[in-house]
Amino acid sequence: MKQWRGGVHLKFWLEMLGRSLPPAFVLAAEERLENGTLIGLAGSHGNGVRDLRDEDILNEENIPQDESGDGVPAAGRADRTLVDWLAAAYAKCEGGESLPPQQWLLAESADGALELALRTMVPGGGAVLVETPAAPEALELMRRLGLRAVPVECDRDGMLPDDVRRKARLAGGKPGALAYVTPHFSNPSGRVWSRQRKLELLALSAELELPLVEDDTAGALPFALLLKNPKVPEAPEAREAKDAAEERLTAAGPGDKMPRTVLPGDEIPKAVLLGDEILKAVVPECCESLFRLRRTAGISGAEVIGVGSFERTLLPQLPLAWLRGEAEAMERLRREAGRGSGGDLSAAGRASQRREADRTADDRAVAARAGRLRAWLASPAAARHAAAAAAAYTARRALALELLQAPAWRGACAADPGGGLYLWVSLPAGISSEALLRASLLEGTAFLPGTLCYAGEPDDSFIRLTVAALEEARLREGLARIAAALAGFTARSGS
Repeated sequence: MKQWRGGVHLKFWLEMLGRSLPPAFVLAAEERLENGTLIGLAGSHGNGVRDLRDEDILNEENIPQDESGDGVPAAGRADRTLVDWLAAAYAKCEGGESLPPQQWLLAESADGALELALRTMVPGGGAVLVETPAAPEALELMRRLGLRAVPVECDRDGMLPDDVRRKARLAGGKPGALAYVTPHFSNPSGRVWSRQRKLELLALSAELELPLVEDDTAGALPFALLLKNPKVPEAPEAREAKDAAEERLTAAGPGDKMPRTVLPGDEIPKAVLLGDEILKAVVPECCESLFRLRRTAGISGAEVIGVGSFERTLLPQLPLAWLRGEAEAMERLRREAGRGSGGDLSAAGRASQRREADRTADDRAVAARAGRLRAWLASPAAARHAAAAAAAYTARRALALELLQAPAWRGACAADPGGGLYLWVSLPAGISSEALLRASLLEGTAFLPGTLCYAGEPDDSFIRLTVAALEEARLREGLARIAAALAGFTARSGS
């Protein structure tokens, strides 16, 4: 598990960065990765509060035992029991009735779920409308699948409807295009779409026959599924995380909120996170899913496939994801999953070559993970872990915003999204994100250059920091190393 956290995912990023970095930088970074001295702020996952013990969720004893007498292994039915839990949790969280089993499908990972949706809904060479900036993980997957990522202009409320209409028509409409969105703490910008903008996108989906894939694997719903249910019992680790948040924050008056934009030298208003305040901080009222909003608004012609997972926010040790949608769309996904991989980025484009034995192994892997996840969700530890992670992520984000006000960051600007895993930082004038990355790698820290977050003309003046990935000491050290690299540029420019 340690190797996964700091190794496998960062190796994926080094492969991506290697296309624009000199080989010597990649080799040096790989050496630091192997010896544990590379601090990673480039990944797409948070790490919870502290490591869960492997035996808590990975032990075979945590897979429900077969007590039915029908000869079917319990792990083989685990996907059905997990789907039952998800259906009930979503209904309680969002309102409405539980979706029947035929409207759900499990996948091996968050990346695998998105791959399956794209592979099914968009023919080879088809177009996917994406936000500007867009999730780099998704852009990389589209590239590997041979799809055209089409950038749509955005403001702080989401995609601009007129540009959605224009780009969808240029792309040729259904079945040649769909829109991929991350409307709650968007990756990487952190924006939370307004309800009105989501309604406008749903209306366009119905009008233009433009399917929507809504990815909330790094957003608010994973927390909401656990925290919007019965009141979370207090736990030492949750109390410890909240105390850390309070130390990082000073008390604010009633109604005070974190600013949308933090400029160098600004004082950060604070909020004390106690009890239900954790939920309010992580799950704003405006985080109503497109899937749910389509139903409550009665926009029957809109087609939405939702992708969810606990992998990126709470359980990186246990990759598993789910998709939900109307029965007809989900049946298409099932047929495609039966023909090829449901799997990971490394399997993109090779699905048609997979043998039946490989597909059976995939099914067993999903069932085994589903059994472990379902057992964990049934334990009191799940809600406590979610509460502690929510408080920890809030404290880390506040700490990072505070550190970004240091003199070395003069001229930089960071928007506070109020939640999520990332900070999207504009660099001082004249500083290149890729040049800064090369200098930072020499200091022993990796982050994501903004150039990887654009389907169109890249903007080299932004970086993405995954602040939810590191505990306080490592976060301080990682940002200090980037600041040291940044100082070298400003010193040479005479700033």
